[in-house]
Amino acid sequence: MDAFQRSGGMWKRFNFFDREALRHRHGRPGSGAEETNESTAVFPENSTCSTSGKGIITFGCDNGEVCSLGEDLAETKSIFQAHDRATLFVTHLSQRNFLLTVGLDDDSGRNSSTESAGRVTLKVWDYNRLHPTSGPVCLRTIRPFASKEKFFQTSSSRSDLGDGQTVTVVSVHEERVPNMTVSLGLSDGTVLVIRGDVVRDKVNRVKLSVRGEAGGGAGSPDDSITGLGYHTEGSSLILFVVTRVRSQGYNLGGLGATFQPIRLFDEPEGADLDCAVVTPDNAFAVGRTEAVFLYGVDGKGPCYVFEGRKHKLLWFKRYLCSLSSRPSSDRMVLTVYDLKNKMITFNDDVDEVAHIVHEWDALHVLLRDQGQSFVLREKQMSTKLELLFRKNLYNVALQLAQYDSDKPLVADIYRKYGDHLYNKQDYDNAMEQYVLTIGEVEPSYVIRKFLDAQRIPSLASYLESLHHHEMANADHTTLLLNCYTKLKDVTKLDAFIHVDSGVSCEDYVRRFDIETAIKVCRSSGYYDHALYVAEHAGETSWYLRILLEDCQRFEDALNYLSNLSSSRAVEALKKYGKMLVTSRPEETTALLMRLCTPTEDESREPSPPAKPADFIHLFAQQPRALMVFFEYVLNSGPEPLSENILRTTLLELYLTNKLTDSVDPMAPNRAVWQQVSPRAQGPSGSGAAAAREAEMTQEYGDRLDKAFALLRGGWPAGGEPKYDAENALVVCHLHGFRRGVVFLYERMNMYRDVLKVYMDANDKKGLIQAVARLGDESYGGDSRLWIDVLEYFGRYDGDCAEEVKEVLSHVERRGLLPAIVVLQILSQNPHLTLSVVKDYMSRVLKDESAIIDEDRRAIQKYRREATSMQKELKELKTQARVFQNSKCSACSAPLELPAVHFLCMHSFHSRCLGENERECPICTPQNYTILDMRRSQRASIAEPDKFFTQLQHSGDGFAVVAEYFGRGLMNL
Repeated sequence: MDAFQRSGGMWKRFNFFDREALRHRHGRPGSGAEETNESTAVFPENSTCSTSGKGIITFGCDNGEVCSLGEDLAETKSIFQAHDRATLFVTHLSQRNFLLTVGLDDDSGRNSSTESAGRVTLKVWDYNRLHPTSGPVCLRTIRPFASKEKFFQTSSSRSDLGDGQTVTVVSVHEERVPNMTVSLGLSDGTVLVIRGDVVRDKVNRVKLSVRGEAGGGAGSPDDSITGLGYHTEGSSLILFVVTRVRSQGYNLGGLGATFQPIRLFDEPEGADLDCAVVTPDNAFAVGRTEAVFLYGVDGKGPCYVFEGRKHKLLWFKRYLCSLSSRPSSDRMVLTVYDLKNKMITFNDDVDEVAHIVHEWDALHVLLRDQGQSFVLREKQMSTKLELLFRKNLYNVALQLAQYDSDKPLVADIYRKYGDHLYNKQDYDNAMEQYVLTIGEVEPSYVIRKFLDAQRIPSLASYLESLHHHEMANADHTTLLLNCYTKLKDVTKLDAFIHVDSGVSCEDYVRRFDIETAIKVCRSSGYYDHALYVAEHAGETSWYLRILLEDCQRFEDALNYLSNLSSSRAVEALKKYGKMLVTSRPEETTALLMRLCTPTEDESREPSPPAKPADFIHLFAQQPRALMVFFEYVLNSGPEPLSENILRTTLLELYLTNKLTDSVDPMAPNRAVWQQVSPRAQGPSGSGAAAAREAEMTQEYGDRLDKAFALLRGGWPAGGEPKYDAENALVVCHLHGFRRGVVFLYERMNMYRDVLKVYMDANDKKGLIQAVARLGDESYGGDSRLWIDVLEYFGRYDGDCAEEVKEVLSHVERRGLLPAIVVLQILSQNPHLTLSVVKDYMSRVLKDESAIIDEDRRAIQKYRREATSMQKELKELKTQARVFQNSKCSACSAPLELPAVHFLCMHSFHSRCLGENERECPICTPQNYTILDMRRSQRASIAEPDKFFTQLQHSGDGFAVVAEYFGRGLMNL
């Protein structure tokens, strides 16, 4: 038991209820009092019991009637005859709008005279079907005591305990619809439990005997049941039973259980009638003269010491209402207790009480002197709080507000309490109250009060709580860290930043604004703390920035990058790699090589290699390092990503005359790719300078060889280039790399541009070699390149006789130009003499003479054939044709009639021709061939491109034109 409860400590007294007089109600429905506005009593004067629920208050009367009143007891809802003799108990069910009554009815089948005491009957009424005059529908009538047993007699008053057995207490517990438990307590210490579907009379009946061990068969008055209550424990139902001298608890089991109830406890202390009530937290309050005791499953629990004999206990909302008499007098006192907050919220003397019932959020106290009846209405929360605020009872106000679970209201009370303590300069305790307002009160309201330097510790505690509740923003984080730094409280700074090893990155990020914390720690010089935050928050960018810019710890940065996943390391190097390349070029380049090439390390997560081109900007001042990096990636196995730009960049590095890396004074060593010989680092002087110059020249020549190998390897014959050919051509031109230019022109089939390279360089030997290679048609060359070379030598200012003779031999062998055109071209060069072309002209004239003789013979032949054809054509037109064939041209048999003769001098039997008598079967195929050729010639007229294409690719264009004229195609 609580020490305060045992000692009956001081209870705070307040008046939280307004007392209002009750108005008299209008008459019963149908009586005529409604029309005359006649007022009657507040409640029936002969009422014996009462209940409330579903917006009505119901009274049971000693004449068997039940009266239901409306709001504030001002309107009669219904009056009906529920029982023949008397209504003893009424209970309104909360889950269903049913009314359960227990009363006395006439004994059917027996003498129903007035001398008979009557039979106890339990009835269930449906208030969903309530008629103002006839009342509700009776759903079930149950006689609790079987007819074979002795009748349980009763009088019209529960307090009249005679020799017969009397129903003293009725208690109802609603279970899962449609089930309920109804317990009837008797005057002889017996409890009848009816459990099940009472409406359908599908119930189990159990009898409990609560008599003392020495009790006789009929039982003494002290064994009378004075209180019943229920408590749910899991699926089991606990029944509390109270007599005048005992308090017991029984486990009735779950719904549908048929076993005998189990007694849980038996306390040798009881209570008077109506002095036991079930609390909202399933405790059973029993009122005795010395105190109110709470019972649970295990028996007696704590108690509350209240003076005076208890006459009635009632639970209203969160309050315990006690009707008791003062020890020094018989005057009745109604007291309302707030047990949780240990307050007396109402206390006043009352006259004889008939009923106390609560409904419509009010407590109705009905007195025997009905004119003095009143209702208690709880004051508004704001009114109660205002009363407490005026007395500075903020703790009490908090207890009240917390019961309603109104967070904004509770926070506002904490704020006012904090303001009260702040005005009293009790800053620490004020801050404790302000901390409890987090989430409801704007933080700036509190922060402004504690910006003074002397109050920084309190401000820091408030900001810590803001972060603990995850309601801090970036400004709050900044302010908190500034408080720590101004206080130089490294311990709290560590406690704020550091976490246990098991905390995940996601949980750490939610603690405070990461970026703000890092910035504040950096600006205050707490670099280790900033590194800790960045590392645990997974802020790779910030971690590297602090390491490189603030701490200059390049080796740590490289180790950190090496342990990151490939994707995160790549993103970090893109941003901060330049500082690392400048300071630690060799180690950084080695890391980039690993990231840009496939790895076979099983301990690392497999990931695709990075694109080397993404890191070009890192080597802006380290070209040699970039060259080594790209060479390694290209030679490391499969084709790397971005190979196109990779080869182009590497080509430009190879062709650059002088590659110079910037020297970082902080770098502990220089990269191996600088390739500086020991002699170059010796004493200065002209000899050393010459040696360095020679070495650089040799190194540049090696790079040119690599450039040519790169071009050739990146564009195999017959394949596609692995680099941008046009870009590579521009780079080669810019750096004057003729080998590369010639190679690219050849791969791009730009043969004339290849020749132009040699022509611009006046390289006659290279030009002849190039045209001999590119002008060979058998290998896909273009023989017309010899004409370009001939024209070049025709304009050449110098001795080129041997080269011209070689070119003329190729022009003659391929028949590229007429001799007259060759002479016109070469005549432009004043350095060439006739002896250069003498042999060529002799051979050409001899060949042309032979061609002329052959053409003349052909002309003579064609003329004779034309003359013969013209003569034959004339004869066909002017003279008769004599057919003298004696044999058939088809079967060679003697020709017989009927016969068919054709102008081509072929004759046939008619039977040999068949159906085709209009064409000679022997000459027809030849004629069709000629006709097809003619049609083909006509069709070629519609395709002029074909003529020009043939003319362009022919070595003798004049011969093509002559052929078209000869075939008559120009005349069509």
